[in-house]
Order: sequence, then C-alpha cells, then structure tokens
Amino acid sequence: MGVHLDHARTFFGRDGNGLLEGGRYALVHTRSLEFDDLRPYVPGDDVRDIDWKASARSGQVLIKRFVTEKHHKIMVVADAGRNMSATAPSGELKRDVAANVIGAMGLITLRRSDEIGMVFGDARGSVDVRLRRGETHVEHMLHRFADHAGTRPSSSRIVTQLDWVARHQRRPLLLFVVSDEPDPDDRLAEVVSRLTARHDVMWATVADVPLIGSSDDEDDGFDVSDGSFVFGAGALGPRVVDAFRQAEAQRRERLSDFMVDYGIPHAVIGGSNAIRHQLTAMTQVYARAG
Repeated sequence: MGVHLDHARTFFGRDGNGLLEGGRYALVHTRSLEFDDLRPYVPGDDVRDIDWKASARSGQVLIKRFVTEKHHKIMVVADAGRNMSATAPSGELKRDVAANVIGAMGLITLRRSDEIGMVFGDARGSVDVRLRRGETHVEHMLHRFADHAGTRPSSSRIVTQLDWVARHQRRPLLLFVVSDEPDPDDRLAEVVSRLTARHDVMWATVADVPLIGSSDDEDDGFDVSDGSFVFGAGALGPRVVDAFRQAEAQRRERLSDFMVDYGIPHAVIGGSNAIRHQLTAMTQVYARAG
C-alpha cells in the first residue's frame, strides 16, 4: 500500500474481516442467493436471516450473511478548504484526520473491488476524481486531497462540492461526505434535499478543538477561515465563556437534528483514533436504514 493508505490503516486496522460488521455488511453485502458466512445478530437485523440451527448449536443468535455479485459505487465528497487546516481535539490537523477517514473508507472498498471516487475542493470549485477500483487509485485519490488541502486552499464551502455532485451524478451512489461542521442553512438544506432524493448519504464531520478554553486560559488565537483575531477565555470572562459554550452546543445539536431530519447517518470525529469506532457506529445505522 501507499503512504496515505498505510497511515489510514494504522487507525482503521489490518483485518478487514468482521471489522465493521453492521456497516461493512451494508457497504459490501446485500441479500442475494449466494451465502457467504454467519455473524452474531445485531439489533435491527432482519429476523428472516437468522440461522436457527446454527444458533442452537452455538448458543448465540447467528445471522446468515449473503454477498452480491454487483460491486458498489461510493463517492466521497470532501472539504479540502481552509477550515480543514484547523486543529482537531486530538491535536492533529483536521485535514490529516479527514485523509485518514477517507483512507478508511477506501480500505473498506478494496476487499470486493468496489468502485470509489471523490469530489473535493473549496469555495472556488470542485475536483472530480472518477470512480475506479484498487489500491493505486485510492492512494492517488488521497494524494490529490492532501496536496490540495495543504497548499493554500481557499475558504471551505462544502455546499459547493455537494451542489456539483447533485448536478453531475445522476445514477444512484453511496455518498460519503467528510467535512468541517457546516451551518445547516437554507442553501445546505436545498442541496441535501436533492441529493437524498437520489442517493444514499452518510456524513462524517471532523470536529474543531474548542475555540475558547477554560475561563483562566490567557492565550489568544485566530480563526483559520478568515484570519480574524480571537480573544482568549481569560480576557472574555466566565459569563461570556459559558454563553459561548452554550451557543456551540446548540449549534451542534441543530446540525445533528438536520442530519436526522434527512435520514443521514452521521458521526463527529475528534481524531484519527476514533475513526474505527465512529465508522462502525455510523455504518450500522446505515445498514438498519437500508
């Protein structure tokens, strides 16, 4: 594997078999006549797939898993703008966390040679990496994303990339969005409404490190999106800090409610070490929805 895929694999794991049982089943397994193997029952699974004889022998409820002869088509839609140069709660740059998230999704596709592509960019426009298969293609995809995100990107505007996909991708796809935490405004609602009418969508947002720390934090900072100065918490005082934290919590709750309203499985990822857990949880929701 290449440098980017190898790095993603350190957080995602080497063993693809059973690593994302619920979600991986949704992404690369569907019901067909070809039996694959058995796995433990997960709440939300179709009870028609329970293998009662195998369950009786093993002492636990087991589900039949089937493979499809068709390959899946997955389109990553990624924010490569200036917001991804900020710091995640883990201390990593958000663009590095995003690259590892994208790489993890690429690793999921490799075992069954599923097709994967990517649309990434910033407020200026979008770059389209066409659907293809294989390690070399995924590594090339990650290299282009890292190069763009790390070389003087413009401001982030994920709605630009989403609109590009809505206008150009007519056949149904699984869209996997990786972005900063967007504001759920009318423009985002309009384009997401168009996308969810045609495609399946999952969404991973890379969290920001808290803009304001504890009330005794004297360090000032700046906003990477526009370079504006940000006072440290020590200069603002505890009342302002508390009001800011409440506003941030409400903003994140509005975004989560927005995703739920459109039926989008979603996760907030604060660092690369959380990727495996968060992807598992998110893809399990996707499996049950399907």
